[in-house]
Amino acid sequence: MDETRLAAGEKAYESGDWTAAAREFLGATAGEIQGSGYAFHRAGNALMKLKRLDDACAVYERALADESYEDRAAVARNIGTARMSLGKHEEAAAAFRRALDEPADDNRYKALQGLGGALYELGQTEEAAEMYRQAAIELSNPDPGKALNNLGLCQMVLGRPEDAVQSYQAAVDLRGYGGRGKAAANLGTAYAALGMHEHAVSAFERARDEFGYELTGAAEAAYRASLGACATVERIDGWSTGEMPAVALSDTARAKLFDDDGGPDDDVTGFFARTDEEMKAADREARRKDRSERRERKPMWVSLLVWGAVAVLVAGALIAAYMMGYGYPTQQMTVNGALGAYQAGEDVSSYWVAVPASDVDKAMSGLPPAWESYSIDSVERTARASTAEVTVVHEQGGQITYQFALVREGVGWKINGLTTAFNSMEGGI
Repeated sequence: MDETRLAAGEKAYESGDWTAAAREFLGATAGEIQGSGYAFHRAGNALMKLKRLDDACAVYERALADESYEDRAAVARNIGTARMSLGKHEEAAAAFRRALDEPADDNRYKALQGLGGALYELGQTEEAAEMYRQAAIELSNPDPGKALNNLGLCQMVLGRPEDAVQSYQAAVDLRGYGGRGKAAANLGTAYAALGMHEHAVSAFERARDEFGYELTGAAEAAYRASLGACATVERIDGWSTGEMPAVALSDTARAKLFDDDGGPDDDVTGFFARTDEEMKAADREARRKDRSERRERKPMWVSLLVWGAVAVLVAGALIAAYMMGYGYPTQQMTVNGALGAYQAGEDVSSYWVAVPASDVDKAMSGLPPAWESYSIDSVERTARASTAEVTVVHEQGGQITYQFALVREGVGWKINGLTTAFNSMEGGI
C-alpha cells in the first residue's frame, strides 16, 4: 500500500475533489487486492459522488475480494445502493443479501431497508414488508421511522390499510423522526381508505399545520375527499337547518299581528311592512351614509399619518422577508416547477440560472425519468442562497433524496445546482 498516495486521496476526498480522490486511492493500491480493501472502498465512494455508478461497483467488488477487509458489509450495501440507482433491482437485492450475510454488522438495518426497497421494486411486496418490519425493530436502527413509513406503504399496496394505520401512527409518534409530516399524511390516506374520514382529516391537517408538510397529489385529493365526506348539515336545537317545523303562534303573539276579526293590523308599518328588496336597499343606503360621515369627520392629516405608517410597515416587512430568504417565486415554487416540467418532458431552463443548456440537462439527468411522488422536506434560507431537500419516491416505492441549490435572482429564486444525497439513500454509503 502506497501510504503517500493514500494520504493524498484522503485529503482530496475531504476537500470534495472526487476525481483526484478516486485516482489517488486507486493508485495507492498499486494493483494489489489483498490489504487494499480500504483504498478500494474509498475510491468507490468517490466514484459514487461522481455518479459513475458502474465504475463504483467494479471498484467495490475489488474491495470485497480483499478477504482481510473488515468493513465488507458497508461495501456490499453500497453496491446495492448503486444498483438500485441504475434500476438493476435483482442485482441490488443480491448485494443487500450479501451484506446481511456478513457477521457483526452494526448497521444491519441499512441492508434490511435496502433489500426492502429492491424487493418492492421487483413486485415482491410481502417480502419487502417483512424486511421493513425487521429494520424497524432492529436495535441498531437509530431512526426506525423511515422503515415504519415504508412498511405502511407496503401494507397499503397489499390492501391492508388497518395495518398501515398502525405503522404510520408509530412513525408519527417518533419525536426524532424527520419525516413525521410525510408519515402523518400517509396516515390520513390510510384512514381515508378505511372510510374513517374524520380521523383522516385530523391526520392530514396535523401533517400540514403541525409538521409543515405540503399536501400534494394523492394526499391532497384524499384530504379534499375526506373533508367532503365529513360535511354535515348544520343542526339547531335538535333539528337540522331546512327542517325547522312551522311555528304555531300563541294567542298573544297572534294579537300583535292581527285584529281579533282576523283582518290585517292597521298599525303594522315600517319594518314589518317592508319587502325584502326594500330592506336590503335601506341597509345599503344606511351603510353608505355611515361611511361618508366617518370620512368627513376624519382630518386629512390623520389619513396621511395612517397611510405613512402602513407604508413603513410594509417596506420593513418586505426587507425582513428578503433578508430571511423569502421571495417570489419561492424556492418551493421554483423546485416544483422544474420537477413538473422535467417529468412532463418540457424545457426546464427557465427555472435555472443562466447556464449552458447542456449543463442543465446533465444536472437534471441525475433524477429518475419518472416517479410516483416527491416531497420538499426542508428549505434552508439565507438572503442570497438557499438549499432545498427533495425526496423522490420511485414508481415502485424506493426513495432518494436530492439537494437543489438555489440563488437569488431579482426578488425570486432560481436553481444553480442539483446533487444526490447518497447518504440518504436506502443502504447508505
